[in-house]
Amino acid sequence: MTTARLSVACLGLGRIGAGIAQSVQRAGHRLIVYNRTAEKTRSFVASGATSASSPREAAAGADIVLTCLMGDDSVRENLTGVNGILAGMRPGAIHIGTSTVTPKATAEFAALHAAQGSHYLAATFAGHPEQAAAGKLISFVAGKAEIIERCRPVLEAYTARLVVLGENPALAASFKLVVNFVAACLLEMFGEALVFAEGQGLNLETVTGILKELFQHPAFPRYLDKIRLGNFEEVLGSTLDGVGSKDVRLILQTAAEAGVPLPFGSVVRDKIIAAQAHGWGQCDWSVLTEIARLDAGRERARERVRTA
Repeated sequence: MTTARLSVACLGLGRIGAGIAQSVQRAGHRLIVYNRTAEKTRSFVASGATSASSPREAAAGADIVLTCLMGDDSVRENLTGVNGILAGMRPGAIHIGTSTVTPKATAEFAALHAAQGSHYLAATFAGHPEQAAAGKLISFVAGKAEIIERCRPVLEAYTARLVVLGENPALAASFKLVVNFVAACLLEMFGEALVFAEGQGLNLETVTGILKELFQHPAFPRYLDKIRLGNFEEVLGSTLDGVGSKDVRLILQTAAEAGVPLPFGSVVRDKIIAAQAHGWGQCDWSVLTEIARLDAGRERARERVRTA
């Protein structure tokens, strides 16, 4: 890690934001902190940080401003106005936005900075507060290459890996939303699976233990690649007309008999039926994912790969 020492203002000291600020401070950067509830700044001040009374004051003394806030409105509120970040930011300074916000808002924030000669780097992340405090987040970074390099000493303070997506900051916002979509769907799927298991009288500790093992199985990354490339003719597990559709039918039948609704299971069944109607029954059962592409008005995955 580079030893360049920068003045960094961290705005937003919730659980993740506080962890990021801890890592930045531990790396030896000069830390300025601001939070709407000032008591959250006290431990940092006790460790040598400077507390600011407003986003404007925090930005005025910083080479880099890093925000970890709730969403579009929260970032906009801290960015604009007479006491906002933009009012205090020096020309050429950089704003690292780590918040989960919309791509549209990200483009707006980047344009506001460009209009006054400062820079916006979108750097969303995946991870938990403990990982933030340990410097182990994964960061999804999008912005100009030279701005990324200027920020690298700070980014590397709280991340284990930087994934550079390109120059358009909105890409980082989109990437984070994709990651969070998968996380949200997994939570719902796990919830449905466990209530199904409970309805069958299974030991939930045993079920969760096996599921943890299965999610490390090498088939999962192979399925991801199959879906990305549209390589459904090569059957990895089951054909759509075979075990795949039969098992989903049995799952829903058994759950219904136990009075357990499985909304995700019903969605999968409907996608299987639609895929079979397209004549894909002898393809790998992951071909059901092509229906999502068609529903979105997209070409099939293999055609996308051929024309890329």
